[in-house]
Amino acid sequence: MINYYKKELQILFTIFIFKIAILLLLPLTGDEAYFIKWADNLSMGYYDHPPMVGWVIHAISFIGDSHIVFRLFAVVTTFVAAFVIYKIALLYETEKRRAFFTALIFLASPVDLLLILMTNDVALLFFSSLGTLFFLYSLEKKEWLRYSLLAGIFLGSAFLSKYFAVFLMLSLLVFSIYIYGKKSAKNIAVATIVISFFIAQNLYFNYNSCWNNILFNFFARTEHNSYNIGTILGYFGLILYIFTPWGVYFLFKSKFEKNKLLKLLVSILGVAFFIFLVVSLKNKIGLHWFLIFTPYIFLLFSFLESEKLEKLFRYHAIFTSVHIAIIVTLLLLPTSLLKEHKNYSDVVMYTQPEALCAELDKFGDERIFTMGYSTASLLSHYCKKDVITLFNNSKYGRFDDKLLDVRELSDSNITLFNKSKINEKILSEVCGSYTLNTLEINGANFYTATCKEFNYENYKTLYLDIQNEKFYNIPSWLPVGECYFKERYYR
Repeated sequence: MINYYKKELQILFTIFIFKIAILLLLPLTGDEAYFIKWADNLSMGYYDHPPMVGWVIHAISFIGDSHIVFRLFAVVTTFVAAFVIYKIALLYETEKRRAFFTALIFLASPVDLLLILMTNDVALLFFSSLGTLFFLYSLEKKEWLRYSLLAGIFLGSAFLSKYFAVFLMLSLLVFSIYIYGKKSAKNIAVATIVISFFIAQNLYFNYNSCWNNILFNFFARTEHNSYNIGTILGYFGLILYIFTPWGVYFLFKSKFEKNKLLKLLVSILGVAFFIFLVVSLKNKIGLHWFLIFTPYIFLLFSFLESEKLEKLFRYHAIFTSVHIAIIVTLLLLPTSLLKEHKNYSDVVMYTQPEALCAELDKFGDERIFTMGYSTASLLSHYCKKDVITLFNNSKYGRFDDKLLDVRELSDSNITLFNKSKINEKILSEVCGSYTLNTLEINGANFYTATCKEFNYENYKTLYLDIQNEKFYNIPSWLPVGECYFKERYYR
């Protein structure tokens, strides 16, 4: 078979080489740095999401602590997803040639190329795709107990990656009951028992950590959202981007055999697309939202005739090549060309963090604080010092709340770093006195402030009280074990 697809595999190998080049050229992103910060502060859970991505990065760190090494997990995941696509297609009696080509189309797609940009969702895709495969194996193969246990472990790990996994698990439940009936009861029971241990772990963490994940994902994240036609149109545009216009055309022209595979895909994608449609009424849907469902989107192509599959592969390869050309060109552009851009300081900070760390090292052992979690995370990684966020009431990146007890700063002098000018009003409200300085690195200006006699009570009123109301306002119907934020500042 490999010899038969020699030309296609050569194309995939070329795409793979460029993907590795992008992986090497792309600077560490703010979100990647944030998750690395999770891994450096190993915990049972974190503020924004369940802990799996932090655990995975921590495990990989024993191999190497470079973000390049961490990104290799995304590369492995692309092949795992392709393998799952191939095996599920074969499981439901898709012709071997069509099953193999369907997997190749995924590997030739822009979604596969962009996986390295979606750190948290990579772990979700890895565990959910294998969990789905093992669960389907448990329904179709004789060794049902082993596969049910494996399904529970991997689907449970997917749940600890992101709560989106619940949508997939509900779809699998509906499918198994509808298609297999009572025969699936034992498979569902075993997998559910195993998954329940993972859910219990997350509940225990939330119970003793201010219900962080629940408050962020179901309250803070949806605050101030309103109906927006733009987010709805963006949602449908994203679907079209994933399927591609030519992919939609081929699917529209094809006849679908009403077999188990089609019913599986209708169950999974029907639930996903409906839920995302409802969410899109008020929220912007990003590509990473779909990542857990991409294997099943691409499995729809397994119903195409072989000739159309070959054309679709070529079209996807060309489409991905356009992405590669644009991304590589942008990454190879000299940063000096962007000197006049308003975000030039961001460009320098992400592409030349070592130069920035060299400047910050001049502050000696002084603790450095920033006003944004991305900056704090990036500096923590490259400067090898604990940089924490202050003066920030954003709903994002609140993991730093757990790392810092602001009371310890009372009446002390602190150093604040920012990539844009620091609002003096902010400083005057909290500092007894302050001095401002500017750092110049390769034509980009960065700003520091020395805040003397930090006034904890003023800071509490202006920041902690607001954060308490917005992010730590635990509903009365939720039982509370411990809450680090309440215990520090309100007891």
